[in-house]
Amino acid sequence: MPRLQSNLSVPVRRRIFAPCVSLLSIWLIAVGAVIPLFLSNSAHAAPQLILPTPPGESWRIIQGYGCGTHNGWDHFSLDLANANGRTYGAPIRASADGKVFVWVSGSGTLILNHGGFYTMYTHMASAVTTQVGHFIPRGMVIGTVGDRGTPGTPHLHFTAFTANGPYASGRRSVPLSFVDGYTLTETGGCNQHGGLVMVANGELIDSVPSIAFNANIELERWYNNDERIEFTTTAAWEGFSQAWNDDPGGDAPMFAQTQVGYTQLSWAGEGLHTFYVRAWGANGQQTVETLGPIGYDVTPPELPPAIDSVSLKAGIPAQLSWPSASDGGSGVAGYRIYLGSDENSSSEWFTPEPQVETPALEAGRYLLRLQTIDYAGNASEWTTLGSVEVLASE
Repeated sequence: MPRLQSNLSVPVRRRIFAPCVSLLSIWLIAVGAVIPLFLSNSAHAAPQLILPTPPGESWRIIQGYGCGTHNGWDHFSLDLANANGRTYGAPIRASADGKVFVWVSGSGTLILNHGGFYTMYTHMASAVTTQVGHFIPRGMVIGTVGDRGTPGTPHLHFTAFTANGPYASGRRSVPLSFVDGYTLTETGGCNQHGGLVMVANGELIDSVPSIAFNANIELERWYNNDERIEFTTTAAWEGFSQAWNDDPGGDAPMFAQTQVGYTQLSWAGEGLHTFYVRAWGANGQQTVETLGPIGYDVTPPELPPAIDSVSLKAGIPAQLSWPSASDGGSGVAGYRIYLGSDENSSSEWFTPEPQVETPALEAGRYLLRLQTIDYAGNASEWTTLGSVEVLASE
């Protein structure tokens, strides 16, 4: 797309970029129907923004602030195209840490919520994730440039705005300032800053890929539920590989041009495991991160063998013991105990060892019933291990 010259009339600009108007209108209608209620209810101060374009590349503002299609609430918007290389299919980066707010497929519009402050990326050919509420770190590739709604004019339409309430009402775009070294103030007139070439500073995000696990997992702990482990990679332009208990290695990533992933504990099977993720960045740079050890055990422990009848004296606390139970996974954490006359009863009386000190008991016959608990929280069935005869004191 050729640069807009200052001698072009306003009507010509509107003709060239007319599709943007309808696409933004589509979003204004659609966003109210799909935005969830759990998001922020008030606007916040703007975060520091980085340019959403690839580091080191020259991108030109082909339409700037004001008039043309940037003549409403989105006054402070930019249309960006590569000045020297490809625009269509070029990666788009998140300008700040945020969460997916809405995706409008018809216009290729992805909006990130940064806590009442929003950034909008329009005319995308694809999006890495459209899951509402999914966390996106600053600098992560969120999709690619396309020309949805603007056939023949691939470019990225970028806007930052404030809004209020769960439906982002009262949207107002704000003047843009990027920590890459560009502050685009309001100067008045049409197509403000049009023609300016900007280069994203790759040093503002680490070019070496990084990996962050988003799982609520405690290490060196056993689980009996199928925990989901999510992760996000940053600056992993080529993608990532993942594996349980071994570095996935390889010459190329399993998941190309993808920066978010997950696994399930059940995929590793029962046992103690470590999860590996390898991310591929630019220039062949790679990073490996691990999460573990994490235990997965869904098999209940075994019960102790039965015992012979035990005799105790009434009115005197006594030590009562039984053979240890076994567990082939996480190990035996202890026992719940019932000591009474009901052959179907249970209790929360717990001991970590295969023994317990009884209180002073009245004379009579008692049943010793046990339930074995392992470290993953699995429990055996209750069973009557034997009987206890409490003899009256002479």
